[in-house]
Amino acid sequence: MPFSLNFYHDQVGADGATASPLPAAHRLLYVRHGRVEISDKTIGAGEAISWAGPLTFRSAGEWSQVWRWELASPNAAPVLQDGEGVLSSLRMSRVVTSLAMPEGSRWLLRLDQIVTGAGRIADRHQHPGPGIRCLIEGTFNVQQDAESHRDLLPGDAWWETGSDTVIAWSSKQIAARFLRGMVLPVEWEGKVTGTWLSGQTPPRGTWKLYVDRVITV
Repeated sequence: MPFSLNFYHDQVGADGATASPLPAAHRLLYVRHGRVEISDKTIGAGEAISWAGPLTFRSAGEWSQVWRWELASPNAAPVLQDGEGVLSSLRMSRVVTSLAMPEGSRWLLRLDQIVTGAGRIADRHQHPGPGIRCLIEGTFNVQQDAESHRDLLPGDAWWETGSDTVIAWSSKQIAARFLRGMVLPVEWEGKVTGTWLSGQTPPRGTWKLYVDRVITV
């Protein structure tokens, strides 16, 4: 069955809390700012978890922002948080077309981080699955047939199909740091992705794995 990968920014004010739980789904959550109670766990800035059950947010005493990736049906309405002091927005939604995902199949839901040095150019490469990236620091540029972007800023998201050839680069002045919420074949569990097509393997950016979770769709 087809799936969309959806990406949200959820804000929770200093005294905010969601009014009702979101339904269960395959989700990745990253706290970009602040500290927030995610259902029965308290998560601080720079921390990430996977979450499959019903989802609620409550402030842990300060304004917080959560970045949320989730799999959904392509025809499903956006799943927005509501409540006093809560603001939720859908930042990107893309249908997964590069992977056949029949009912009952197993996949790897991944959240990782890449830090690429100032002035670095990632030459022609591909990935084994698609994903939505979001920039944390610096600026970034992506050239690919599907979607290309120039001068992305922190908070901006972009989509990579995995099968499309990509060339990407940061500015010459400052390193770029971004997160990748991805859907991958399960054999990539614990392994960094990226197939270089230029005939030589360039130095990689710094890779940090937050979540690798095998799911059944």
